[in-house]
Amino acid sequence: MHKAIHLIFRYITVTFLLITSLLSPISTLTVSAQDQEEEETSSLESVTEGDLLETIQDRGSLRMGVASGYAPFEFIVNENGENVITGSDVFLGQRLADDLDVELELIDMEFPNLITAMEAGNIDIIISGMTYTEERDETIDFSEIYHQDTQSFAIRVEDEGMYSSYQDIIDGEGVIGVQENTLQETLIRQNFPEEADIVVMRKSGDVISALQASQVDAVLLDDSVANAFAAENENLTVIDSGIEADSAGKAIGLPENQPALQEAINATVNEVNATGQYEEWLEDAYGVIGDSQQESWLRYWPYFWDGIKTTLLISFVSIIVGTILGSILALMRLSGVRILEILSRLYIEIVRGTPLMIQVLFVFIGLGSIFGWSTLTSGLVAVSLNSTAYICEIIRGGINAVDKGQSEAARALGLDYKTTMRQVVFPQSLRSIWPSLGNEFVTLIKESSIVSTIGVAELTFQTRNVTSLSYRGVEPLIISMVLYLILTYSLTQLLNWYEKRMSKKYV
Repeated sequence: MHKAIHLIFRYITVTFLLITSLLSPISTLTVSAQDQEEEETSSLESVTEGDLLETIQDRGSLRMGVASGYAPFEFIVNENGENVITGSDVFLGQRLADDLDVELELIDMEFPNLITAMEAGNIDIIISGMTYTEERDETIDFSEIYHQDTQSFAIRVEDEGMYSSYQDIIDGEGVIGVQENTLQETLIRQNFPEEADIVVMRKSGDVISALQASQVDAVLLDDSVANAFAAENENLTVIDSGIEADSAGKAIGLPENQPALQEAINATVNEVNATGQYEEWLEDAYGVIGDSQQESWLRYWPYFWDGIKTTLLISFVSIIVGTILGSILALMRLSGVRILEILSRLYIEIVRGTPLMIQVLFVFIGLGSIFGWSTLTSGLVAVSLNSTAYICEIIRGGINAVDKGQSEAARALGLDYKTTMRQVVFPQSLRSIWPSLGNEFVTLIKESSIVSTIGVAELTFQTRNVTSLSYRGVEPLIISMVLYLILTYSLTQLLNWYEKRMSKKYV
């Protein structure tokens, strides 16, 4: 028993060093070690001490939360082979950063997660077409209004004669599409009867795709956004919704109790409003949208290629870390030490009993804000920890599949527990472990799409970006499906080849 405990703790020490060496270079892709330390301190102290403006200036960067795919406010274009977030809100954020004499750092994620991320200290401000509402004002503070927008419906051209306002849609029992956790969703809930057929999706581009596929009949959007979609789709048009919104307009979100930062933001917003600069930025954004439209789908290849690289990175790192940690958990479960068995079993049950999406959000918003992790690092940690639980059971099952007589024979020959496991049991267990471990790798390629919820630009995330930029719903999905199929099929064939090779070795 004591030898088993000694082996496990020695394994833990080696594993810690390995994991540190794996995650350190990944973290440096987005932030240096010094920045991490400063971000860790600022995320914990800024809200309570009310000195976020000073922290931003000391750090030298303004972390702005956006939800790309909401043209003309924020969307992604490819410039010189690199994916760049642009739009009228990004222009406003850059102006604010210039006024504060700091760099602008854009942190992209899904819209419903923005406020939570700011509360956790992952971002400093939100400029993402966010409308001021009393409900949001109870959680965060807002700047002065920088843009007023009416509410409009995007509909198919063929239905233009059927609908002239939301009442016509109600009378015609039409299906309404709306983006999740937006002012538009609130307005639909307030103005439509409970029995109305409402489709809620996480991205505006996804809802537009549903409209084009005739899955919904109308999509409620800001007038600027609705016209951007209609301008690039001949089969879509825009009608006035007839819905009166009580909201004041679009404003910059910031953490509560930050008077100095709020004053600095308002100074910039007031100057922008006085000169009419934001309307010029909107026109510039429409121009960028027009310039980015090309008939060839080859121009979108860099988006998909970046997504493939990130997907493979997440899968590769997660399978390595998961195998190391899973081996430790498996040894803990087989050690015969009750406390170690309980701890490993508890970890496995918690991970397997909760959704991966919840785990990703917890790591990003909870642990990520404490340690200053980037979205990529948070995604890697979450997927790796999730994979650990499943790989643990794979390894445990493989070890248990080895005939106990092998261990007994090794011990009879004088081999200790460590040597028996390393030279006798584990090599024989590989025949059972390898196929399941390979399947776990294939599964990770698909499951890694979950990290798109926190803004990690893997293949699914990039597919949505292409959907928003191309204003096409079906084509990007087909391309993405083909790419996933190529990745998983190629890997499966490679694993099958290696499995046959191993089988011949042990014949």
